[in-house]
Amino acid sequence: MISSKPYQYIKGWVEFYKLKFKVTPDVLIPRPETELLVDAVLNSISEGDVILDLGTGAGNIAVSIAKNAPDVEIIATDISDKALKIARQNARLYGVEKQIQFIKSNLLKNLHRKPDIIVTNLPYIPSERIPYLDSSVKDFEPHIALDGGKDGFDLYRKLFAQIKERGWHPKFIIGEIDYTHGELAILAAQKYFPNAEVEVKKDLVKKQRLLIIKSY
Repeated sequence: MISSKPYQYIKGWVEFYKLKFKVTPDVLIPRPETELLVDAVLNSISEGDVILDLGTGAGNIAVSIAKNAPDVEIIATDISDKALKIARQNARLYGVEKQIQFIKSNLLKNLHRKPDIIVTNLPYIPSERIPYLDSSVKDFEPHIALDGGKDGFDLYRKLFAQIKERGWHPKFIIGEIDYTHGELAILAAQKYFPNAEVEVKKDLVKKQRLLIIKSY
């Protein structure tokens, strides 16, 4: 029987944003569409900005930003100690470990410094869809990095609520979303941030992919 274990885990690395990142079954495999998050951040930053990469996983978003924007500071968080270990290794691999502060945190729980930009690829797959995913995903990748709750948007709602409760006003909140989430994401963003500019952008295969909340 041929194993459906992802070849990225077998090799131990994956290419992302023209860099090679170490990956293990403790982290979600970075996908090409997530490179759009990095593009969006790099197009939005100013010198000296503090970037919060929430749910960093392998650290691919944080490290890619650091390599391309040496004048910003990055805080990278994850709920998993094992994921943070991999992310730190990837940061050291590219010499950006001093530019990135790694913190274990469930959403904003252990964070106290207000960021200028929040970027995140939170779990967004609806729970009921998990059993129907390809076996290479559902049987090998960490479910904590996949399952977004009943409709897939639970963690985003919690994040929005926490941002509002803290009175934070980042210039941008940039998140990857499920291809079915466009209207839902816009309505949720408008509910929590009624004065914001809210936009959903499509990926290269014309699927809804990025939620961008700007200057509210």
